[in-house]
Amino acid sequence: MLSILAIIFGLGVIVFFHEMGHLLMSKALGLDVPRFSLGFPPHILKRKIGKTEYCVGVVPLGGYCKVNLGTTGEPVTDVSWFRRVLVALAGPFANLVLTALILITVYGIVGWDVDITPAVVGNSDNSLGLGVGDTVLSVNGYPIADYYGMLGMMYSSTTGTMTVGTAAGVLEMSYSLSVETIPFYAMVPVVIGEAMIGFPAYESGLRAGDRIIAVDSKPVSIWHDFQSIVTGDTEELAIEFARNGIIDTAYVTPGVYDGNIMTGVTPLVPTERVRLPIFRAVVEGVRSAGEGTVYVCTTLFRLFQKPAELAESSGGPIYVAETLGQQARSGLPSYLYTIASISMAIMIFNLLPIPVLDGGHVVILVIEGIRGKPISKKNVQIIQQTGMIIILLIFLLIVFKDISRVITRVR
Repeated sequence: MLSILAIIFGLGVIVFFHEMGHLLMSKALGLDVPRFSLGFPPHILKRKIGKTEYCVGVVPLGGYCKVNLGTTGEPVTDVSWFRRVLVALAGPFANLVLTALILITVYGIVGWDVDITPAVVGNSDNSLGLGVGDTVLSVNGYPIADYYGMLGMMYSSTTGTMTVGTAAGVLEMSYSLSVETIPFYAMVPVVIGEAMIGFPAYESGLRAGDRIIAVDSKPVSIWHDFQSIVTGDTEELAIEFARNGIIDTAYVTPGVYDGNIMTGVTPLVPTERVRLPIFRAVVEGVRSAGEGTVYVCTTLFRLFQKPAELAESSGGPIYVAETLGQQARSGLPSYLYTIASISMAIMIFNLLPIPVLDGGHVVILVIEGIRGKPISKKNVQIIQQTGMIIILLIFLLIVFKDISRVITRVR
């Protein structure tokens, strides 16, 4: 039940903001909006306020904002192309605003969980001569909070002193290393903290909480051992794991994502909830939304040059629903992050220059503005029908991939 409510709420918020962007911009420009609907018919709720009928549909997979191109209630063509462009862009922009608002909420109110990897020695063959289980307490007099903080201190000063807790007591020692040398690998148990939906490990049956025992019959004792094997190549791996006292084997073929070989799992480590002062949270939320948009756009541009990777990394409604449900169970910060990410993806998808999408409308309107006259009704119909076919093909391909992935997982 939690997963179902999380899916409906998450998608509902994203659609609501998108359509509300169209609505508010239309109202601001003095255009009539006969109907605003959250969800598709049949409608279970209707209420008319002013000239707009607000509806809630029983099919929670989208929504729409019907806008007249004039102020008289009748469609007219004398509304400037620029005003219509603003209406078209308002929906995607609202998704960007939603992304920023969610990130601000996470950073300043809810907080987010930061992994804390203890600075405990996990491998005996380390450059410092420390024993497995020894703990670094301080470096050059500065207390150590976690393993990566320790690395930062040691790389900023490659020679110095350190305090280490051992079975025999506290030891003061000096160290000397180069920036290419890793002092030791942290003792992170090989227990999965998250298996991401759509990635090879999840689709092969691995789940959060599984303890990895061996890979291709090679025992692994710390996370680094596991990671060094699974990121080596894209050959199928036999991963032996324990779940609820039962030992099983998953056959996983690592995939290539944005140039990196991945199985899609993260380790289970202690976390700490962190919050920022509200003003800084606002700044960071807006900055992160902007940087995230640029990152997604550049990543998509690279992936369009590699269709196989694009197809592998894409996901449809089943993938989105599963991800929202999984992250809802992982906690509120993860769930909110997921909604923000999907909202950003919806924004970028709607800006693609494909007819029937907002980006396609913008392209048509700009062409009309350059020509100084509207495109003929016949040509507009042809363009829109072509766009519908393209969208339908994309939707069918993604849904087919979703279903194939689920069927393969069941097998």
